[in-house]
Amino acid sequence: MTRIVSIHSFRGGTGKSNTTANIAAVLALDGKRVGVIDTDIQSPGIHILFGLQGDAIKTSLNDYLWHGMDIEQAAQDVTANLGVSVKGRVFLIPSSIKPERLLASYVKGTMRKN
Repeated sequence: MTRIVSIHSFRGGTGKSNTTANIAAVLALDGKRVGVIDTDIQSPGIHILFGLQGDAIKTSLNDYLWHGMDIEQAAQDVTANLGVSVKGRVFLIPSSIKPERLLASYVKGTMRKN
C-alpha cells in the first residue's frame, strides 16, 4: 500500500530535513521502498544528510519540473549512503543547488505541462 507523508514548516531551522531523513531510514530498515522529494527550492540541503555532495547531483527536481525528465531519472538511490544495512531502498529527488538553473528554466517558460 502506498502512503504519502508530507513534512512542512513555515520557518527554516525546525528540523524538517533531519526528520525526513530519519523517517526514510526507519522505513527502509523495515523493508519499505521510500522516495524523498526535496522541495526546498530556496535552501536545499537534505542531499547532504543522504551523503550526496553538490557536485554528485546530476539530476534534480528541476529537471523533472522544467525539462521533461522522467521522475525515475531524477531519483538517485541513496540506500548505500545510510551507513547501515537495510531491507528496503531510499531514493532521493534533490532540489537543484544551482538557483541559476531554476531561473533560466523559468525565463524560458519550459515548465512541464502535466
